[in-house]
Amino acid sequence: MARRPNRYTEEDFESLEGRASKTEQKKAVQRMAALGEELAKLNPKQIKNLPVEERLIEALLDAQTITSHEARRRQFQRVGKLLRNEDETMILSYLTPQQGAKKTAQLQRWTERMIAQGDPVIKEFMKAHNAAEHHPIRQHILRIQRDIAKNVSEEELTASKLKLFNYIQQVALLSDN
Repeated sequence: MARRPNRYTEEDFESLEGRASKTEQKKAVQRMAALGEELAKLNPKQIKNLPVEERLIEALLDAQTITSHEARRRQFQRVGKLLRNEDETMILSYLTPQQGAKKTAQLQRWTERMIAQGDPVIKEFMKAHNAAEHHPIRQHILRIQRDIAKNVSEEELTASKLKLFNYIQQVALLSDN
C-alpha cells in the first residue's frame, strides 16, 4: 500500500472549516423537526398566517390531524426538511412571543456572556438548558471571535452573533418543554 507522499496542508483544513459534521447535520435536522412540533402547537389560524411556503403550512396543518405515532414522526421529519428552506430568524421571532420579552432579553444576555467569557458560561447554560450541546455553541463563539480578530464589517459580525442567538433561542424553546 502506497503512502500519501504529501501530508495534509493548512489549505486542506481551511476548505473544511465551517462545514458541519454529519452528526451536527443530523442534530440540526432533529432541532428543525422539534421546531416544527412547536409550530404545529399553534392554532390553525396562526399557522395559516405564517409567512412561509404553502407546502410547509399544509404539512403543519396535516401534522395536527395525524394521530399515529410513527406517522407523526415522519410528518415532523418532513416539516423539519421544509423548515430548512425558511428563514430561521423569522420562524423563531414568530415563536418567541410564547417565550416573552423577558426570556428573550435573558437569552441575549446569555449570548453576550458566552462571547465574552467562553467555556464556563457555556457549561452553565448547558446545565440550565438540557437541549444545549457544547460543540455547536463553541463553534459559533469561535467564529465570532475569529471575525472580531479579523476586523470584519459590522454586518458580518452581527450576522455571526445572530446565528449564535438563533441557536440559543432554539435550545431554549426545546428545553422549556
